[in-house]
Amino acid sequence: MEFDDMTPGHKRPAACGAAAFALAMVLAPLSAPPALAAPAPAAAHGEAHLQLAVSPAAVAAPLAKKPNPPRDPAKANVLVNKRYPLVPKKYVPRLASVPGTGIRLQPPAAKAYKKLVAAARKDGVNIKLTSGYRSYAVQKGLLEKYTRAYGSAYAKRIAAAPGTSEHQTGLAIDVGNHSRACALQACFASTKVGSWMARNAPKYGFILRYPKGMEAVTGYNYEPWHFRYVGTATAKSVSRAKAKTLEHYYGVASSPKATTAKGTKKTTANLNLRRSPSLGGGIIKTVSWGSTVWLTGKKSGTWVQTSHQGSTGWMSSQYLR
Repeated sequence: MEFDDMTPGHKRPAACGAAAFALAMVLAPLSAPPALAAPAPAAAHGEAHLQLAVSPAAVAAPLAKKPNPPRDPAKANVLVNKRYPLVPKKYVPRLASVPGTGIRLQPPAAKAYKKLVAAARKDGVNIKLTSGYRSYAVQKGLLEKYTRAYGSAYAKRIAAAPGTSEHQTGLAIDVGNHSRACALQACFASTKVGSWMARNAPKYGFILRYPKGMEAVTGYNYEPWHFRYVGTATAKSVSRAKAKTLEHYYGVASSPKATTAKGTKKTTANLNLRRSPSLGGGIIKTVSWGSTVWLTGKKSGTWVQTSHQGSTGWMSSQYLR
């Protein structure tokens, strides 16, 4: 997966891994950073209770001044992210194994996934489940490993802190192609499985959790393979509301202000210096992680004009500190 302004050499784990797949990632030696997908970084995403059904009227109603999103991790509609951690942080859900995978999910999510896979097969699409429940301990080990390898700032962009990962709820899944085509890359969205999931997942209670261009809101870059079970009623309500993210749906979306002041900043990853403030802008050169750059004061959205060793172009302000 490639970041909007990051070099293709960075490879990102499957939405922070999961089950046997995640354990293998935790134990295996690292050779290169995970790739981050282009936004328009990460990438870490049945139950005994009924999910909350939100009526169209409720969706249309104005948001409260202080929104209070669902926080019960045993319920399908729970919001979990960097700003809203699990309560308790070491929460362990009731789990059921997904047949033939060795991966576990909360029972309603596992049941819904089974229906989803059956429907996909009828359409000639063969989905591979690569990730599901991941414990607090596994997540802690994964983040520590990436921190040792790449430093704290970069590690937090590709792996959630323990207690803040959707995968710990047992409600998040990562999917792929059995051929591994475009595995963990933005191009997965255009594959047979990725395309089918984008169109049909909400029918079975799953939503695309980290959409393109929403990293400043969700905390993670575009992950077309990461879906979250919220229940069919909530999934349909999110679609009707045309909410960009679950954060938008619950009224707690916020984006950090772009860095615009003149002065020096340091890169927190290998960044591409582009000729124009867009993904289509040609790459002038790649500026290595930890380099000092100069901000001219010009901006375009989250892009800022930047100079480095005589070259001037554009970078994403999200990865300058």
